[in-house]
Amino acid sequence: MKLISFVIPCYRSENTLPHVIDEIKETMAGMTEYTYEVIMVNDCSPDDTFDTIRKICEENENMTGVNLAKNFGQHSALMAGFGYAKGDIVVCLDDDGQTP
Repeated sequence: MKLISFVIPCYRSENTLPHVIDEIKETMAGMTEYTYEVIMVNDCSPDDTFDTIRKICEENENMTGVNLAKNFGQHSALMAGFGYAKGDIVVCLDDDGQTP
């Protein structure tokens, strides 16, 4: 069974990230030939994004949160997430749900 890694750079996404995670879980429930993991990288967001990430990780064993020490930008957050990804396939998603 192949593993899909979803890497999500997060900034000001305390309100949108739970919806993105729900969409991933719903989509993956229909793709039984794959397992998946989600790596959410907080890019030093000034809101409660990392608290949201922690809660999601507590509720889902296949999800990992990374908290960057300062704001490095979206591309650096993606690169940090790639370091944690173990999947055969890596999918990059936005934290606002705008990436189908």
